[in-house]
Amino acid sequence: MTTTNDLDGCWRAIDEFRQEVARTAPDDLDCGELERRLREKVNAVGREAMREVLERADTKAPQITINGKAWGNRRDSKGIYATTFGEIVLSRSIYSQPGGGPVAVPLDLRLGIYEGRYTPQLAKVVTRASALMPEEEAEGFLKEVGVAVVSKSTLHRVPRLIAARYETRRAQIQEALRESDEVPDAAVTIQVALDGVMVPQDGEHAGARGRPTATPSPPRHETRYAPVIGPGPAANDGVEGRSWHEGCVATAAFWDKEGEHLKTIYLARMPESGKGTIADELEDELNAALARRPDLHVQFAADGDAHQWSLLEGMAVRLPEAATGEVSYLLDFYHAAEYIQLAANAIEGKDSPAARVLAAHWRESLKEYEDGPERVLKAMRYYRDRETHAALHKDIETAINFLAKQANNGRMAYATTRAAHRPIGTGVAEAAAKTVVGVRMKRSGARFSQHGGQAIMIFRTALLSGRFDQLSECLEKSYMAEVKAA
Repeated sequence: MTTTNDLDGCWRAIDEFRQEVARTAPDDLDCGELERRLREKVNAVGREAMREVLERADTKAPQITINGKAWGNRRDSKGIYATTFGEIVLSRSIYSQPGGGPVAVPLDLRLGIYEGRYTPQLAKVVTRASALMPEEEAEGFLKEVGVAVVSKSTLHRVPRLIAARYETRRAQIQEALRESDEVPDAAVTIQVALDGVMVPQDGEHAGARGRPTATPSPPRHETRYAPVIGPGPAANDGVEGRSWHEGCVATAAFWDKEGEHLKTIYLARMPESGKGTIADELEDELNAALARRPDLHVQFAADGDAHQWSLLEGMAVRLPEAATGEVSYLLDFYHAAEYIQLAANAIEGKDSPAARVLAAHWRESLKEYEDGPERVLKAMRYYRDRETHAALHKDIETAINFLAKQANNGRMAYATTRAAHRPIGTGVAEAAAKTVVGVRMKRSGARFSQHGGQAIMIFRTALLSGRFDQLSECLEKSYMAEVKAA
């Protein structure tokens, strides 16, 4: 048990530190060294105070109920708890049910201790750090600030454990996150977009981590929760070590009547055949927004990928009957511009001034005229029919085929979209690929297992969406239970 003397000793150490500072000449003060020493003393106070919190949550009753079920056979057991102030070792009660089986720790269940060791605040620090930077950087950064000094191995292991728990409860947690979120009052349009993104992965022949052994143990998150995500395409691609496979990001972005971007909800999944998981998540986000605001205009947007469009068009077919806003489809303008430039280069010479002028004229025609796609395609066909060079003829034909398909599917109404002050590009989704994956996961030498990469995506998208606190709260509640003395 903590005694008053324990805390008194910590406060006395701080008082002695202050007296030492008072005796030091101003010119002899070393601010950096003094601040580090003071942090150590403050952390000592924090550990003793947190010890009181942990001991207060314990119970000595011979029998207890946990969520209404009886537990007995109480005995004492040493527990090691990691807090933002450092580790605490104490004796706590554990219980078991008649017939044996797993033990229960009332202290953990009352306080929402993560994985039997980590306080909720430390878990937030560790998962946020994982979302922001590699383990090596996070270890050094946290050590420098003097809060939550944890090892690189902890920063690697704990987010994956918590992410595995999230995956076992993903449907319930996501529903809770959507219910806690709000549609901006000024929103009139929701743009729903998908985009592919390449992710560096381990192949099936990548070297095993840790000490070499003929029978390596499964990762701790699989031991505790069983495999929660399939192996992914990198597991059987025949590539040794690092390889690249296409994951997916999705965004649900809100815009006001003036065309100003208000808010974005980010989603991301590691490479998966068919992209069904992220499509389901995105559709759930769309339906949640429409349940609050059925008057929102819905814009489905993507590049020219046929499978992504099949997913988005499936969502459009299943829109709630109560939805009253307009529904539109949009090919990202930048991708249309790429094909325009391809044709202009074939006609006027690659990267020539004339090619740039022609491409600019066609781009403006798309944006300014309601029949812009027809005008541009008519001009392209004119040049195609007069082009005798096979390779150049093929480039123009490629541009025509792509743009004609998109126009026939109603995805190129740029002039109408601009007049309604709605976005004509998927810049938000394109940026998501960079901010979710590119910035964090495409570091030199980086490579990720299917679950390791997904763990980062879970916490990073929550941060970018402004949902990290709500996600942490949901996870904390999942570790809690009602404990009563019987």
